Amino acid sequence: MKLAYSIFLVCLCQILYAQSPKSVEVKPYNGRPTLFVNGAPQAPTFYALTHAYGGRWSWEEVPARNLNNFCQIGFRLFQVDLWLEDIWSSASDTLDIRKAQRQVRGVLDQCPDASVVIRIHVNAPFWWNKAHPDECTQFADAPVDTTLKAGPPFHNEEHDIHAALRASLASAKWKQESGQKLVELCQKLSKTPEGNALIGMHVAGGIYGEWHYWGFIEHDPDTSPAMTTYFRNWLKAKYKTNQALQKAWKSTAFTLDNATVPNTAERLKTQDGFFKDPIQEQRTIDYFTAQQQVVAEDAEYFCRLVKETWPRPIVTGIFYGYLHMTFNRQTVGGHLFIRQILDSPYIDYLSAPQTYWPDSRKAGGSGNSRGIIESTLLHGKLWFDEIDNGYLYKNDFENIRYISRYDTTYANIMKRCALLPLMRGIGFWFYDFGPQKGFGWWDDPNYLASMKQEKQFFEKRLVVPYKSEADVLYVWSQDVFYYLKSAPLPITVNVLDHSIEQALRSGTVGDQIYDFDLDRVNLNQYKAVVFMNVYKLTDIQRKFIQEKVAKNGRTIVWNYLTGYTNGDRLDLTFVKSLTGMNLERATVDKAPVVKFLSPNYSYKFSGPVEPLVVINDKSAQSLAELEGANQPVIARKQGKEFTSIFCGLPLNGIDGFREIFRKAGCHIYNEKNDFTYANSGLLMVHTKDGGTRTIQLKNGKSISIPLTAGSTLLLDAQTGEIVLK
Repeated sequence: MKLAYSIFLVCLCQILYAQSPKSVEVKPYNGRPTLFVNGAPQAPTFYALTHAYGGRWSWEEVPARNLNNFCQIGFRLFQVDLWLEDIWSSASDTLDIRKAQRQVRGVLDQCPDASVVIRIHVNAPFWWNKAHPDECTQFADAPVDTTLKAGPPFHNEEHDIHAALRASLASAKWKQESGQKLVELCQKLSKTPEGNALIGMHVAGGIYGEWHYWGFIEHDPDTSPAMTTYFRNWLKAKYKTNQALQKAWKSTAFTLDNATVPNTAERLKTQDGFFKDPIQEQRTIDYFTAQQQVVAEDAEYFCRLVKETWPRPIVTGIFYGYLHMTFNRQTVGGHLFIRQILDSPYIDYLSAPQTYWPDSRKAGGSGNSRGIIESTLLHGKLWFDEIDNGYLYKNDFENIRYISRYDTTYANIMKRCALLPLMRGIGFWFYDFGPQKGFGWWDDPNYLASMKQEKQFFEKRLVVPYKSEADVLYVWSQDVFYYLKSAPLPITVNVLDHSIEQALRSGTVGDQIYDFDLDRVNLNQYKAVVFMNVYKLTDIQRKFIQEKVAKNGRTIVWNYLTGYTNGDRLDLTFVKSLTGMNLERATVDKAPVVKFLSPNYSYKFSGPVEPLVVINDKSAQSLAELEGANQPVIARKQGKEFTSIFCGLPLNGIDGFREIFRKAGCHIYNEKNDFTYANSGLLMVHTKDGGTRTIQLKNGKSISIPLTAGSTLLLDAQTGEIVLK
């Protein structure tokens, strides 16, 4: 009787203190996509528990303490992980959602007015994979290793990157059954008190929940029956007839009914150095396109189910749109269908961890997002950076005793990690792996005080209109990866991670967009446009660039072979037509070295680059030469309507970027190679080394600021006054 009475009291308390159902949406507000909860705009700052075993359950002691820490400093947005594995048992046809309720309830116990997003992992449970091996991913280069285990005491994501037993992302059976369970979860949870606090579902799948294809970093998915069936249906939709397929593939060996997934040798084969020739290698290009499409379809499908099933407005988001730090394997496991996702009405936000590139992540680095942020904003989507940067915290401390771990350099790295996304008009969540190791990464009053101050500052700035301060535009391509060898190349990491970090430290401010958004931006604000990796341009895109972008005295940097393919063929004439320069192919069997002339410095690539192009044009000014050949490899040519800078090898070097931007008339705030960023009336300076800095404001005012090593300052961009330090 006493037990029954106690249970009654607990239930009564939950009812009395339950929130009313929440209504949520993402909509424009002061020039930026903004999260609204019950009609009120929110500063997009979350605290999230880890997914890792030992630290993911909200009701346990260490996670609960850290949830409360962030509630006490004003955070009201929280995210927790949940797998279908946790609530879907092989012994029952229906879900047991008690763990889902406990996950949300654990947050509410620490923060009663919290708004919660569940990161719901829709991957098939491990028992399902064992019961349906024919529905699981297979690999062109290796057999499935069924000895690889995941789940407690391992993480649920253990061995995702290996050739483990995982449901194919092309499996119609997995998609249907997991979709049914997701619908069931929404129907049941929405009727509970805990469901009233739910504002969103972050739909996770594939490697680490980030919609990467299983095993993609070192292996070649997916040769399974499920993917083969999907690929054949995809080919039927594209080609309609065997004759059309065989013409495109230059082979009579395949029909629409017997086409197979390419093997590893076919995938790695190229006809022109790093480049795949669409005329001869359409079969591989088709397969990678189909594999990319099925992943995007999966993500959109599950988000649609949430939107259509939840009985009130709810936000949905996914990990998608990664470009930076994707291991040179974008075609195999990247996010090439980004345009479809950006245009989807069923997805409200995209997200990714901030880049793991060491020079970007540590002190002095930019903390760059892995996605292309300004394109996301142009499509009305909110973006969230995942801040999982706990790099100072190793596993070798004694976890049974708390030790203060406050570090001023790390504190300023975290400040940069938080300020940059908020300045860019996006959000973030602190993703805390700390509880899994014993203590929260930020369970220190000094860290928490800074986070409170930053949150309060940007809450007040929700009413300030968003305004880009950039006069440099970096243009990126995802489609280009279909035409590049799906393996580490000297140009890929160099451009995507290394050189963009250098450019971002040039003292200028840049926006980053995809090539398909050139017609959406206000080109008038940009004095320099850098085509970073845009080696593929359609004929229509090339015409638009010639007629609209290469105008008005703008400087255009063609970084390597811009527009080398139009999707139908490879042709150096395409590049010549853009650059206005006479270009010639060269052969260098070793890793090329570029000698920049002014400023004077050199840089070397990690291996031979092919194709390699040099400039043979007397009307062009040489900016850099190929070592040993004394041939111009980077040159400037003044045209009637624009300045053309062609780079036969990708541009590297902070000083080189800065001088090119200076000549283009771009504003340089800081000459000292710190990360400097401005947006919407704010200016941030993040330094590794410290020292006195002379900052040139756009209004002509010059200010001198002493910076300590490893510090981050936020200034008023008009007055130079320090507003946050």
